[in-house]
Amino acid sequence: MKKLILILALACIGTGLFFQPGLAYEVISAENALSMISENPAVIVVDVRSNIDYCYSGHIPCALNLDWNSGEYESKYQQLPLNVPILNICEHGFRGARASNFLDQHGYSQVYNISGGMSVWPYEKITCKDENPDDCIRQNHKIYFPHIASGNGWETEIAIINTSAETSLSGSIRAYNETGEQVGDSHSINLPPAGRVEMKIGPTFTKPESIRYLIFSGSSDKIYACLKFYDNPGHHFRVAIPAPKTINQKDIIISHITMINGWWTGLSLVNTTTENKTLTFTFNTKETVNLTLPALAHKAVNLADFLKGRQLDEIDSAIISNTEGVIGLEIFGNGKQLGGILLRDTTTKNLYYPHIADDQSWWTGLVAYNPGDSAGQLIIKPYTAAGTLLSPPAPATPTEMVMLSPSAAATPIEIGAKKRYIGATSELDLPEGTKWMAIESSVPVSGFELFGTTNGLQLAGYTSVGIDSLSGVFPKYVPHKDWTGVALINTTSEPISITLTAYSDAGKEVDHKTLPLNGFEQILAAPQKIFDNNIDTATYIAYKATAPVVAFQINSEGEMLDALPGR
Repeated sequence: MKKLILILALACIGTGLFFQPGLAYEVISAENALSMISENPAVIVVDVRSNIDYCYSGHIPCALNLDWNSGEYESKYQQLPLNVPILNICEHGFRGARASNFLDQHGYSQVYNISGGMSVWPYEKITCKDENPDDCIRQNHKIYFPHIASGNGWETEIAIINTSAETSLSGSIRAYNETGEQVGDSHSINLPPAGRVEMKIGPTFTKPESIRYLIFSGSSDKIYACLKFYDNPGHHFRVAIPAPKTINQKDIIISHITMINGWWTGLSLVNTTTENKTLTFTFNTKETVNLTLPALAHKAVNLADFLKGRQLDEIDSAIISNTEGVIGLEIFGNGKQLGGILLRDTTTKNLYYPHIADDQSWWTGLVAYNPGDSAGQLIIKPYTAAGTLLSPPAPATPTEMVMLSPSAAATPIEIGAKKRYIGATSELDLPEGTKWMAIESSVPVSGFELFGTTNGLQLAGYTSVGIDSLSGVFPKYVPHKDWTGVALINTTSEPISITLTAYSDAGKEVDHKTLPLNGFEQILAAPQKIFDNNIDTATYIAYKATAPVVAFQINSEGEMLDALPGR
């Protein structure tokens, strides 16, 4: 039987395929469900029962298990694509109905509830013990690569990591052109526990110059992936961006736009849904511009061209609405400097900037942006490497200017609605000894951090939102003449420990090291100086901590520089 993957949240009421009055999802019989599964390999079945029932009582082969009662379904539903049929199933139908209604309320248009649930399912069932993941030809734990550039002076490199040290990961990558049509055949990926694969698009895929985005579908959600694109053959500049697992469900936030003094800003957008969308850009100047994004299509946007005829020097941020089901990224550059971040719908009240570098060779820039309609207050917290909180000078009187001066740690400063706190850290009058900083906000904010060389030849950046976690990876280790640097921050006031493990692409452990980390302490080092043994055969590093940590890595290869958060 063809393998399904993602969701089994089928409701169990009635028989046959029919639309129940008052419901936006459809209730179908077991017979019709089996027909859909057999005839359409894109169908996703989700079993919403407990893991015990799913594993020991038996489930539909290759169905995904997302427990409704535990809240797992509601926390992970964004892993489900919007543009394929989703069949939900439970034991008798009630939980399946709730799950189907939940998806309907969150914009899913092809939702089905299997009538009667597993209690009346007359066809094949399988237990977890007897199921072989390799038998499932359809896998739906997805990771998206929202922009691919190969040819015409560019190349893209991607990496996929199996973050489970216990189980294998199998899946496939499909490539799509700008209209959403598949380019060439899919590529199978099979990774051992802790395995990693890296590939360049040009030598690997058919018609690489036509590819605009990729989707990886895997057998497990224990996946990390990232993409890097760079000028080729020059190898002067490069940008690295994490590949998202989740699809945006709310308005997308663009916290920084620059189109003056030689800088340019570009966007890459992918519509993962089967419906045409009209996106509305609302800029800080209150101007609005619409963009049509057809179903499954990709569109690259140079904002200077998109906004031709407008006062570009006054535009510095934007909100994109009607973006449910849209993914994307933002790139900005100047000469040989290139940086970028994912375009997300997420905000936080705690932004982290885990390394401040200001000297003759390096500068650090930061952005905090309030996308809301109400003003808020920020508290700036600069720390030493040892975790001591420093107190900068008192703030200047808040003004309508974009640039704000930092406040004392205990003294809030204002950030207006749709306003930014932005600048090079050298201009923010931070106290001597500042090695990293945090911003606490009274309102939800977005933001990111940049590093650049003072000679204007290198630039790298990463988001400051949601980068604290108990575990993560530094996805590429570059030893010797090229280099990798990593930073880890204890976000709590209590001592913790963190274990770093260096792995090869084959998933072989090269070395591991457990380190203590005091409250708010920073570790900043080249990886080879952290471990006791030689790690030259390692290609990436994983970490696990006893409390949330913030992490990032920076890589330099020749003239190219890039940075990634360590999640």
